[in-house]
Amino acid sequence: MPRDTTPKSTTKTTPAHNFFAIFSDIHANIDALDAVMKDITDFPVRGMFCLGDIVGYGSEPGACVRRVIETCSATVLGNHEAMLLLVDKILEEDWEASVGQPLKIAKAQIPVQDLSWLKDLPITVDLDPITLSHASLNEPPEFNYIYETTEAEAHFAAQTTFISFNGHTHVPGIWEENPETLGVRCLKPSDQPIRLDPSKRYTVNVGSVGQPRDGDPRASYALYDYEQHILFMRRVEYDIKKAQARYRRAGLPAHNAFRLAKAE
Repeated sequence: MPRDTTPKSTTKTTPAHNFFAIFSDIHANIDALDAVMKDITDFPVRGMFCLGDIVGYGSEPGACVRRVIETCSATVLGNHEAMLLLVDKILEEDWEASVGQPLKIAKAQIPVQDLSWLKDLPITVDLDPITLSHASLNEPPEFNYIYETTEAEAHFAAQTTFISFNGHTHVPGIWEENPETLGVRCLKPSDQPIRLDPSKRYTVNVGSVGQPRDGDPRASYALYDYEQHILFMRRVEYDIKKAQARYRRAGLPAHNAFRLAKAE
């Protein structure tokens, strides 16, 4: 998927729409999540959806999981939640420190009732005309990525709704399929609201709240009005140094904090 590293405008608009806020890959970064939640309050939002990977990499998984439970009307399972639920069954030497150590923190922080909530999360959710998933709809339990056109085509082959939303790559993007030709193309995200073509189909990667990897360290999420087909991709600044200090205090690998500023 092409990566757009052009700095985005932070100018706010308030369209007369009823949006759903959709975000993914928080990765236990409470400072980024707080900034996104604050940004959401500036818009006419009727509900919030989370696309998984609430935990992993970061220092505050317990607080992030609790925030999602309290605010989101639909949440799907991410691969890091799946790994957390299996953490006792995998040998410690099989984990990279950047992955395994945050999962240990998550197991220690997250109370039993919230772990039970995670265990019950679905892999996909259909809210016609919207489908939610963490990764590709092509074999959802495999958590396949959507980077290339062939991967997007496989995803669309399994998609039954007008639009789907996913994360997993940490790179925001918009894939468009023409049902007449079955042609698929990747569109660069816009910092302004765009109207989607109702004669086509879409899958939108909302990027990452807590660990973007497209060269832009700002938190990423999407707003969508399904009645008017309006999509608004948002980038939000947050206190990265504060987040990095949390990571260091938690004893996380230096790489986990370093990559927040590099967005890679």
